[in-house]
Amino acid sequence: MVISPSRRILLTLFTSKSCSLCIDAKYTIEKVQKKIPCDFEQKDIKAPENSDWFEKYKHDIPVLHINNQFIFKHRIKQDELERVLNKYKETGTV
Repeated sequence: MVISPSRRILLTLFTSKSCSLCIDAKYTIEKVQKKIPCDFEQKDIKAPENSDWFEKYKHDIPVLHINNQFIFKHRIKQDELERVLNKYKETGTV
């Protein structure tokens, strides 16, 4: 199955203000966005409206999802993220 190039890709980074690995993850995502266009949002798991995410990921941030599917936690490497995004664009799977 070939995915239309217009298919929206949304990366969601689960983070918190006190997470130093999250800063590195955000930087990596921003570099990848220059090569592979995608939307990007951040969710602070310590915000009151994200309490479910806090319970799920409190020991694992940063955590990255692509279109609501888990892909990475802890360290996010540029080459691995590019590989996953390219595969997702081609197949619709991670």
